[in-house]
This record gives sequence, C-alpha cells and structure tokens, in this order.
Amino acid sequence: MDTETQDYDYDFVFSMGQACTCSMTLRHAGLQFASFPLDWVSGGSLASRTALVASRFAGWLEKEDFTYHGVNPKNGLGVFINRRTGFRHPHDFPAGPIEQAYGEVREKYRRRIERLYQMLDSSRRVLVAYITRPDEAAEPVEELTKCRQRLAETFPGRTFDIVQFVNEDGRTFADRRVLHPAEGVTQIAFGYRDPVRDVAFEFTAQALTELGVTAHDYRTDDERRMFDASQRREEARRKRESRLKRKMERYGVKTRLGLLLARIGTHIGLWHKRK
Repeated sequence: MDTETQDYDYDFVFSMGQACTCSMTLRHAGLQFASFPLDWVSGGSLASRTALVASRFAGWLEKEDFTYHGVNPKNGLGVFINRRTGFRHPHDFPAGPIEQAYGEVREKYRRRIERLYQMLDSSRRVLVAYITRPDEAAEPVEELTKCRQRLAETFPGRTFDIVQFVNEDGRTFADRRVLHPAEGVTQIAFGYRDPVRDVAFEFTAQALTELGVTAHDYRTDDERRMFDASQRREEARRKRESRLKRKMERYGVKTRLGLLLARIGTHIGLWHKRK
C-alpha cells in the first residue's frame, strides 16, 4: 500500500453516499452512531450532494418531485425517484401512493438534517466519506478538491477532508492502494464489489480502521446503550443468516421453503428406515 503519515482523528465523520453501504461502512467501523440525511438515498454525484449540504437541503424533499417506481424486492418498500435531484429513495416510503407516509418521512429527514448541522456546528475537523459504486467511474480528484473547498467556504472555521473508495476489480483487499492525490483527499482502491449488497462494507470498514480513522463519540449514555443493543441484535441476525445459508447449501436449496421441504423429506426418509 502507498501511504503517508497523516492525522485521521476527527470530531465528526459522515457519509456522502453514494448509497447506504457508506453509512453501513462507518457504523461497522465505529465512526457513525446516528442517521444523517444522505445515508439511505442513492443517485446523484458527490458534487450534487455537496451542493445540497451547502444549501441546507433547500427544497430537496418536495412531494410533487417524486415518482413511484415499484417495489424494492430487498425490503418490500416502495422505490421513489426525485425528478429534480435525481435521488433514488428505496428505504423510506411504503409501496403505493406517497401520501400515505410523506409527512412521516419528511419529519424523519428534518431530524436528520438538523442533527447533521448540529454536528457540523460543534466540530472543527470533519471527514466526509464517499464510496463510488463499483459500476460507476470514480470522480476525478479535481472534483473532490472542489467539494472540499465548497464545504470549507460554507462552514468557515472547519477543516474538511475527504476519503473516497474507488473500486478496482481484481485488486485484493490485502493489496489495496491508499493514495493521497491532493491535500485533504485520501483514496482507497481495491475490488470491493459485492454481488448482493453492491459493496462489501466489512472490508471498506476494515480499511478505515486499519488506516487509523477515529471520531469522537457524540452519543449520550442512553443513545450509547441503545446503539450497543442494536449492534448485538444485528450481530445475532448475521449469525442466523450465516447458519441459514450453511443449511441451504447442505440441502442444496435456495429458499426457506425449499429448506423446510428438504428437512421434512429427510425426516420422513429416516422414519421409513426405522420402520
């Protein structure tokens, strides 16, 4: 890895996207402890996302800008695309008319936006994390530098750095490249494409941890307990999924129903043998 000495201790780290796996990366690395407005939307560019942050998200969630694009097969929720911003919302609204949950979603994002600016107001060193989706070309370094400068101009007295993940199929995690192509810009390059989740966020999280990125813990005691409990539930869920996957592989099936039928068939076969 090509590295150089750099201070990666920050007051605040937040995700600019491009999708939810950036937020999941930060949470997995112990760098994010709450939800922020750009965590769960996809689409747009780093420049357009930076412009939103600089404008304090002016007019970005207007109901008339949304169009419905069916059901998200991964979670059963509706997929809505904002015609004006180009953002895709696959995690926010139930399937069907947007009116049934628009007020609730708008309030949720109001809280997230308010939380973001509270953190920016109380921080001096800020790291912006951005994961270029594996099927898209990485933004040029000049674009990252412009975004960094715009944030610094919008929030004077703060220092903004950017860490960008760039996918390089065929390059292993162990052989990843860590580059510093411009002041305040770090690029981490390796093949992080994941066939299910788009990005293998366990590896992107480990890359940040091994880079030495740290962030101040801004949670209250109650929030910390709730977060720890949610992490335990998530770990238990992953273990259940892992056990289920191994069972499906053992029985040669791909669905829960197939697994159930295969196990019933096995038990029936054993019962006949005992007879």
